[in-house]
Amino acid sequence: MVKTKKALVVIDVQKYFIDDKTKTLPKKIASYIKKNKDSFDKIYFFRFVNNENTPFYNYYNWKEMMDSPETDFSPKIEEVLHFGATFNKSTRSCLRNEEFRRILKGNKIGELYLCGLNTEECIMATGFDGFDCGFKIFVLEKLCSSHYGQQNHKKAIELMKNHFEVI
Repeated sequence: MVKTKKALVVIDVQKYFIDDKTKTLPKKIASYIKKNKDSFDKIYFFRFVNNENTPFYNYYNWKEMMDSPETDFSPKIEEVLHFGATFNKSTRSCLRNEEFRRILKGNKIGELYLCGLNTEECIMATGFDGFDCGFKIFVLEKLCSSHYGQQNHKKAIELMKNHFEVI
């Protein structure tokens, strides 16, 4: 039997999103990666970078997250970046990045394990896009959070339990 290849996808654990509600998450994710890096065939880190062509900028007039230091990874995540590859995105979903989809296909990845920020936005969007692209989706509940608060995180987790493996 052929073993399904697995990838851990760490989403948007950046300085801008770290606040009192999310401050413990980077350390949890970094510790998890250090302990479990050999459980995954690949590890990918995503960083959201806003620009003048995004709906965030054009429709919401949101001009944050365009440059360092807002777009920088949390220092704890910086410590584990060498375990994987880093990508930028300007959308909620990581799967909107064509290069990333090609890399996943080229590496024969079948399962995506998602963690990071924000549960109700980028984690959920990546999960649904990943499912639509044919991946089995796992959401690492304790390694996800929302800078909008625990209530948003919990609602998103409950919804995703109907569609993905939430572990």
